[in-house]
Amino acid sequence: MPQDDRPKDHLPRLTNPAYQGKAVIHWNFTMEERRKGWLDKSFHQEFRWCLLHACARQRAACPVYCLMPDHMHLLIAGWDASSDQRLLVRFLRKHLAPTLAQRNVAWQKQPYDHVLREQEREPGGFESVAHYILENPVRASLVEHRSEWAFSGCIVPGYPELSLSMSDYWQRYWRIVASRNK
Repeated sequence: MPQDDRPKDHLPRLTNPAYQGKAVIHWNFTMEERRKGWLDKSFHQEFRWCLLHACARQRAACPVYCLMPDHMHLLIAGWDASSDQRLLVRFLRKHLAPTLAQRNVAWQKQPYDHVLREQEREPGGFESVAHYILENPVRASLVEHRSEWAFSGCIVPGYPELSLSMSDYWQRYWRIVASRNK
C-alpha cells in the first residue's frame, strides 16, 4: 500500500483505505515524554466510556486494550465498510485530552499503528497479537500474571457482559464477528 507524503517529523502512514472498512489495527498511544501518573481507576473508567462511544460511532470493536503507565495499546477491528479508524482515533484522542491535561499529561504527537495483514487477521494470528498486548504488564514486571492487571479489557459495543476474564472469551468474540458478517 502506498504511503502518505507527510513531513519528516511524522510517522509514515498508509493511505486512507488501509484504515477503513474491516481493517484490524494495533494502535500504540504514548504519552509525551513518557509521562506517568495519569493511570488510575478514574481514568480507566473515562477511557472505557470514550472508547465505547468512538467504537459505536465508527462501527468498530476493541477486542483487547491494555493501558500501561506511560502508553496504551488498542487492537481495533472495523466491523463494516463505513468504519474509519482514523476518525475513531481522532475522536478518542480529542475526548481524552482534557482528562489527561488535568493530570498534566499530553499525548505524544502521533500514535504508532500496525495494520494487520490478512494472515494476522485470522483467529490464530489475531489472538497472537492480542496475547502480545495483554502480556505488556508482565513483560514490564508490573504483575506476575496478566489477569492481575486492572487496566486491560475489551469494548465490543452491544455486548456489555463480554469480558476478557471469560474462559470462552475468544469463542464468543468470533461468534459475534461471524454473526455480523451474515
